[in-house]
Amino acid sequence: MSARTVAVSVLALLAVLFEPVAATAAASPDAEAGDSALTPAEEVAESLAESPVHVDPAYDTAFPEQERERIAGRIEEGPLDLYVIVIPLAPGDAWDGDPEALLSAVNDRMGRGTRHMLAYEQVLDGRLVGADFGTQAADEALYGAMTSDTVHRPDEGVSIADRVDSALDAARSEDPAAAYEEATADDDPPPATGRVGLPLWVLWAGLAALGLLLAAMAIIGLFVLRRRGASAAVPQHAAFDNADRARLQSLVERGERDLIEFGERLSAATGVSESHLSRALDARDAAARVHDRMKAQGPALADAAGVLVLLDLAEDALAGRDKPRRPCYANPLHGNGTRSVQWREFGGSRTVEVPLCTACARAVNKRGRPSVLPAEHDGRTVPYYEVPAEESVWAATGFGALTDDLVNRILSGRPG
Repeated sequence: MSARTVAVSVLALLAVLFEPVAATAAASPDAEAGDSALTPAEEVAESLAESPVHVDPAYDTAFPEQERERIAGRIEEGPLDLYVIVIPLAPGDAWDGDPEALLSAVNDRMGRGTRHMLAYEQVLDGRLVGADFGTQAADEALYGAMTSDTVHRPDEGVSIADRVDSALDAARSEDPAAAYEEATADDDPPPATGRVGLPLWVLWAGLAALGLLLAAMAIIGLFVLRRRGASAAVPQHAAFDNADRARLQSLVERGERDLIEFGERLSAATGVSESHLSRALDARDAAARVHDRMKAQGPALADAAGVLVLLDLAEDALAGRDKPRRPCYANPLHGNGTRSVQWREFGGSRTVEVPLCTACARAVNKRGRPSVLPAEHDGRTVPYYEVPAEESVWAATGFGALTDDLVNRILSGRPG
């Protein structure tokens, strides 16, 4: 074999051996780019570094570019470091459909500082959620969002831009809390006068006729049921039970994720005062205890909600809030965007002043029943606050809406 043939053979062998290495080297820039892919929260944070208004392409039509630029200009000319986020939210996404979790995650990625944030949530034709971060914040965005939701009812078809404008007006006013109180005062229902445009006897006659019709339908229905005999009953509530179980499992999993994520941020926290850091640690410890109890005894809706409430208290402490936000007394899963309302017991005369979210406050003002968090007690499903206080720390404290010692009660094992 000639020297030339040997050389060619060696070169061919080297090419075969080193081809995978070359391919890997050529692909390494993309691999590095993949390793540095941004999380959804980081993507939003980077977008907000360029403009105070971030809008997902899904809302291009509902929130046109010219409106975004106009609102961005209003924000940049104003005194508040304020940001607006408009993206679709749904259970199972990066924030499990929770706008407050979205705002908290994005704020974390933007670093420490005082800032105010608004998120748009497509629920009942849309609402705004506000959150304020930093020791100098005074709930401007929170009251701005609540004012906007009060002024613009869900069924009015108000544009996103108009909702944000109203929130900005209230947030940048001299007293955002007073602006919200003024809006809610206008939202109270007018007193009943009996003057409804028709003679009163016509209304009574109509109600009597309706009562007779309903009675006749009930008699016919009873007759039909008896004719059917002892046919097997169909489990009508199976679908609802399955949905409830799925929702409960989702809340438990969310609490577990948030516990881990908050613990990581807590261990890396800097510049937090000793008192605030201690409060954050205690609240997180209490949340972990409730979560561990559910693992041992089985999950319950009130406990799953309690874990999230305790983590909110931990978040407030880490953010330097001396006065933590209060959850909706009727249902803490409604969030911390609340105001104090005089709630009269249904069918009675007693009243109690409690924090309620906008929807629940509106229901109470109209003498209706808000959507309350259910709990199981003695084989029955009742509003959680009807469980005896000595048996439930949630009922005793209203999930922290009524007292300031929720964390201490859990850490000491004292329910009522």
